[in-house]
Amino acid sequence: MKRTGTALIVGGLAAGGLFLAAGAANAMPSDTPCGASDVHVTVAPDPSHAAGHEAYVLTYTAASPTTNCKLEGAPTALTFIAGGQRLPVTATPDGSESVPVNLREGHPAVSRIVQRSAAAAVSPTVVTFDLPTGPYGQPVSVEWPAGAPLKGDTVQVTPVSS
Repeated sequence: MKRTGTALIVGGLAAGGLFLAAGAANAMPSDTPCGASDVHVTVAPDPSHAAGHEAYVLTYTAASPTTNCKLEGAPTALTFIAGGQRLPVTATPDGSESVPVNLREGHPAVSRIVQRSAAAAVSPTVVTFDLPTGPYGQPVSVEWPAGAPLKGDTVQVTPVSS
């Protein structure tokens, strides 16, 4: 009887340990790059900025409670569109260090589009870009904030961060 009771206690502790380990495994960072269906992206003016510059924040949130994927680097292939026409704006990475970000529910990521505040302005309606998931990011299209100006013919893009 004593041995059976001890075996049940040891078995229960082992099963509990496996349950806890499985829960920890689900919270581990992912090596799987995010796909367009994994991410919901929004763009909004950034209230903070360096002197002579303004920025817009691209916010990446998990598309579902089970999303667990990786973003890394800066968005690429940015295209700004107004009235169905591509605007002549060049986007380049700002050269900041890139660190992988694990995107999951409750843990969004951001990157920024930085522009000179004194440049001539246009108002795009949409920005398209490849997700920051490595050399072959998936394309997404995001509505630009209504009436928000994009200034100049060059912008810089920061890597994704948490």
